[in-house]
Amino acid sequence: MKEVTTEQISQQKILWIRITQTTKIFLYLIPLFFVPFLLGGPQLLIGSIVNLLLIIAALNYKNYAMIIPMVMLPSIAASLNWLIFWPSTIFLVYMMPAIRLGNFILIYTIQHIKTQRLWILAGWILKTFFLFVIAYILVHLWILPAIFLKAMGVFQLITVVIWWTWVILLYHKFS
Repeated sequence: MKEVTTEQISQQKILWIRITQTTKIFLYLIPLFFVPFLLGGPQLLIGSIVNLLLIIAALNYKNYAMIIPMVMLPSIAASLNWLIFWPSTIFLVYMMPAIRLGNFILIYTIQHIKTQRLWILAGWILKTFFLFVIAYILVHLWILPAIFLKAMGVFQLITVVIWWTWVILLYHKFS
């Protein structure tokens, strides 16, 4: 029987850790991409689920290389599928960079503010304010229809209440 060296065991452990991390990341990426396709709307439901997944990812991952794909996929999926703002979805293409940055602002806030109530409030305010300001500018430049003010303002506030409740219930239950 062939003996296994310590170096081989270490290499196997490293490989296992990489496979496990990759699997965990895909457990976030798959729903973040397919939620808009499988649910088909409404924005409140899809936005709440996406924000919940982003918050849980932010609490579990500090490496931005792992988080950046999670930030980008939901807006790509929504644009590709034309579901959330139908028939205005084509306009979502103009908001995609802002939505991605808004999601990143949310994740960054969660990771850098230590007090849970404060990161919830700060993340909510910063993401909503940022998205609303960008939508406001684009609506007043006649690039987007006015419905985006509601979608990037009021609906963002409602999704915050929904995902905040989910995060509190799930995070406290499983942590």
